[in-house]
Amino acid sequence: MALPAITWTQEDRTAIARSGRLMKAVLSDETSRLTSLLLGKPQSREAIEGELGTAVIDDLVRFGVFEQSGAVLRARFQAQSLGAHLVFSDLRQPMRVVRKSGDRDNYVDPMWEGPTLSNLLVREPVESGLDMGCGCGVIALAMSGYCRRVVALDVNPRALMLTSFNMALNDVGNVEVLPSDLFSAVEGATFDRIVFNAPIGMELKPRNALESGEQILIRFLGGLDRHLKPGGLLQMNVCVKEWSKANLATNLRTWLGGSHQDFQSLFIELWRVQSGLKFYIRRWVAPFVLPRRYGRLLRIRRGLLVVERNGVAVHAETASTYDTWAVPLGPRFGATLVQSLMASVPGKQQAGASATVLNSLHADQHTFAGSVLATIFGKLQKVQAAALLWQCAFIV
Repeated sequence: MALPAITWTQEDRTAIARSGRLMKAVLSDETSRLTSLLLGKPQSREAIEGELGTAVIDDLVRFGVFEQSGAVLRARFQAQSLGAHLVFSDLRQPMRVVRKSGDRDNYVDPMWEGPTLSNLLVREPVESGLDMGCGCGVIALAMSGYCRRVVALDVNPRALMLTSFNMALNDVGNVEVLPSDLFSAVEGATFDRIVFNAPIGMELKPRNALESGEQILIRFLGGLDRHLKPGGLLQMNVCVKEWSKANLATNLRTWLGGSHQDFQSLFIELWRVQSGLKFYIRRWVAPFVLPRRYGRLLRIRRGLLVVERNGVAVHAETASTYDTWAVPLGPRFGATLVQSLMASVPGKQQAGASATVLNSLHADQHTFAGSVLATIFGKLQKVQAAALLWQCAFIV
């Protein structure tokens, strides 16, 4: 697979930052030819030169970001504008194609989950942040805006190169990019914020890194108490299995170990699988490949896990198709919503400015009865985005 060919001299860094500034300016026009090129549609060099100029195109061809065949340019990566940042990653391919590829363990997530997770981050100014499994660096870029320093880790060397390229492209200087198997490169270090856009896999035994799912979750949470500061917050994508003798709440206590009472947790379910031929095959096979003490496989669940180290040993769960509204509503709404859910107590209304958003939606003038935690997400799915954005104006 392609990889940017960069020597990381000061000349290269300057050229990459200049390319980033010009591309972001051109991409502000969604009808630009550059937009089509970065979505994987070949364009004539003449057309792109008219938007970027000769020097920038020469640099991007030299770096291996674009390739030229005759008078035609092709992008070797896809790119997407996310807020103030431009992010390059691998070209989008069907997962069945990736799994059959000899490079499947080095394939970098083409921002399947990153933009959604980025818009759910609690963006309060803090000293330190950790982007675990950084991929192309989309989360590290977001964290660089509210963490004084960020460490981005990945075991995949292609991911590390793409993250470094994206930091230079956006002229971000407070992110350190390191090779690491989970926490191995930061032993002894602690962080105020940890974000893990973890691999999502439903397999009982993963065949590659993209399917590691719950297996990597168990390893990661086992080391969390050594790296999350008191008062610190973890946000991560998870894919978990529910069993007749072990649900998510009980499993979290086990995975967090002896310090589990230090942590409050919230799980926002995105979807679940509990029927269908593939699921029934997994249920039948499970006792032969996993410990029988778990009991019978009931369902597989996918969602966002939020964990705060605050000494409140409470676990709560709710559900939402947040992938449909997180990006349109933006990071301000997502952050406030997550904070309010973590602060909510079943049976009590929220107090404060964010209650305007959470307890009363302008669309139908109905006030939530009872627990915000139990009702907010179902309500959100029935409300127009414009109404919710209007409500966000009340957030302090």
